[in-house]
Amino acid sequence: MPIQKPDGFEAIFTLYREALYQYTFRILLNDADAQDIIQELFTDLWEKRGSLQIHTHIRIYLFNAVRKLILRKFRDGELKEKHPEMFVLNGDPYYELTLSTIIHENILSLLQEDLQHLPEKERQVFTWYHIDELSIREITIRKGTTEQTVRNQLNNAYRKAQGIISKLI
Repeated sequence: MPIQKPDGFEAIFTLYREALYQYTFRILLNDADAQDIIQELFTDLWEKRGSLQIHTHIRIYLFNAVRKLILRKFRDGELKEKHPEMFVLNGDPYYELTLSTIIHENILSLLQEDLQHLPEKERQVFTWYHIDELSIREITIRKGTTEQTVRNQLNNAYRKAQGIISKLI
């Protein structure tokens, strides 16, 4: 769906600019940076209007595009150089991401240790469902059993794994 006419572009701009700005501002907590991102987004959209092929709803496309611009801004370190006080007050997102990753890996390690106390079939179903995020149907296909059997094994694992679940919470 190429945007050929200025009035089509203007309609998109009018309809989505404020929502995109609010989303960007909530992440960046800086008015100037949020406005820069939105301006860059719509400038790119206008420049590519003749060749741009959007195969999804325009709202989804715009929010995905603005998210990519925000991530690029973080990746390139522009925010840290431009507003170092923001990182002192709100924390460095790279540090937060690293800390979050370490905590997540630590919890997974403890969980794997505790899961060893479950019977093999229940441990496997619990792991596939909660760690690998497979659906009941996907587990059923993988195991070659019925959905009810998978549900029963999962319920048995829950009963036996109250300590594991309380650690996760």
